[in-house]
Amino acid sequence: MKLKHIISILFLILFAFAFFTNPDEQTHKEAIRAKSATIMEEIIAERNDAVSATAWKLAGEQLLAGFINSNVTVDNYYLFSIPKIYWDGKSYPIGTGAFGKVYITKHLNRDVVQPILEDMEDKVKDSLPDILKQLF
Repeated sequence: MKLKHIISILFLILFAFAFFTNPDEQTHKEAIRAKSATIMEEIIAERNDAVSATAWKLAGEQLLAGFINSNVTVDNYYLFSIPKIYWDGKSYPIGTGAFGKVYITKHLNRDVVQPILEDMEDKVKDSLPDILKQLF
């Protein structure tokens, strides 16, 4: 076989492997959820704030999962995919998926997660009875 044929076959194999191992949307969302949860826990630990810690313990995981399900989309390009988060009318590409893995970029950082955490805190505060709202 000629070298050109061997290289063509190798590229076809690589493309087929990339196509069949491109992560699905749920895999992307789980990776984003895990990374976001880690960042939120770091922010809460630094604040040393009882309200934030309580909000996170009471409803943080559920609110974060709901936020991700409604605000994260994945653009599938068959050989790779790009997850995007929508917040305040802006779209942030925050990673890429290829070969069965999701790689989260540094664009998913405190600047993106901080407003989400504050929104979750507000939702938890709003759901509290009036007598507890006065404490916070």
